[in-house]
Amino acid sequence: MKRYLFSICTLIIVISACNPSAEKQQNSIYSKDGLSFSLPKYWKVKKDRTIDGVANSRFISISDEEPFSKDAYLIITSMDSVNLDKTLKNLITQSRASYGKRNVEFGMLNEPKTVKIGKYDVLKADFETRIIANRNKGSLAVMHHKGKTYSFISSVDIKDKKKNFSVADSVIKSLRVK
Repeated sequence: MKRYLFSICTLIIVISACNPSAEKQQNSIYSKDGLSFSLPKYWKVKKDRTIDGVANSRFISISDEEPFSKDAYLIITSMDSVNLDKTLKNLITQSRASYGKRNVEFGMLNEPKTVKIGKYDVLKADFETRIIANRNKGSLAVMHHKGKTYSFISSVDIKDKKKNFSVADSVIKSLRVK
């Protein structure tokens, strides 16, 4: 009887140790110079600096450092308030030129439209890049907040799209400026 009871207790402990909630993503908070936002597990800020020649600006580069992860990145810029339509068109033009120089196909997947992400109204458009068999999906987003214009450029491998495509949206939702 003791052996039977011991076996049942052991089985309960083993089953409870395999709790799926342990696989929940653990977010970290990045905070510097009055700007903060939440990042998913394995995503790390690589650069946070001013943009050369642009007063009151900031350039933040973030990438997915998960082992065996495909190419995934997010770039955030902030500068004094400018026109969102012109800024997004400029991002599209610069992206097309940048990818073209590297012989990477670049195409827009939709027309820019204003969407609500958290408490922010964001002008957003999606794009896709392709080189040989590698495809990435990305988004370009711009918004105004507290006298600044923020832009978000993200790109993820199409195979990791389900897991990583919402990273830019989650960063926008969690964005706090003091």
